[in-house]
Amino acid sequence: NVSKATDSNTSSPLTEMFSHLGRPCTVPLIFALGERSYNANIRELRNSIDMSDGKRLSESTISKCLTDLTQIGLVEGTEHAHSPPKAEYCLTSTGQQLYRHLLQIRHLAERASSEPNFLDSMSAC
Repeated sequence: NVSKATDSNTSSPLTEMFSHLGRPCTVPLIFALGERSYNANIRELRNSIDMSDGKRLSESTISKCLTDLTQIGLVEGTEHAHSPPKAEYCLTSTGQQLYRHLLQIRHLAERASSEPNFLDSMSAC
């Protein structure tokens, strides 16, 4: 018998992380922020993200996603007292670690798409 590790009303940190990563805006935002050596505002991020379906994310969607990523400690925002107010964002050290892992996963995915037998050569368990 395999017992449940978590109660049905709670989720594990891993499940929560995958829930965030599964949102359509999360991984593209992490890549967009990770590829910069400076803080970026929402408009810059929107212009740099190309979704696979050819659509652009709205600024409100990006803003909501950035708020969520800030709350879980992957992104840090800085408010500037301009007129209108302006916020800039960057990855935290935890966000940078996640970005590096996502780069490795992207590399594996690119390799798998260019080398037909690549995944077959990897042992499952």
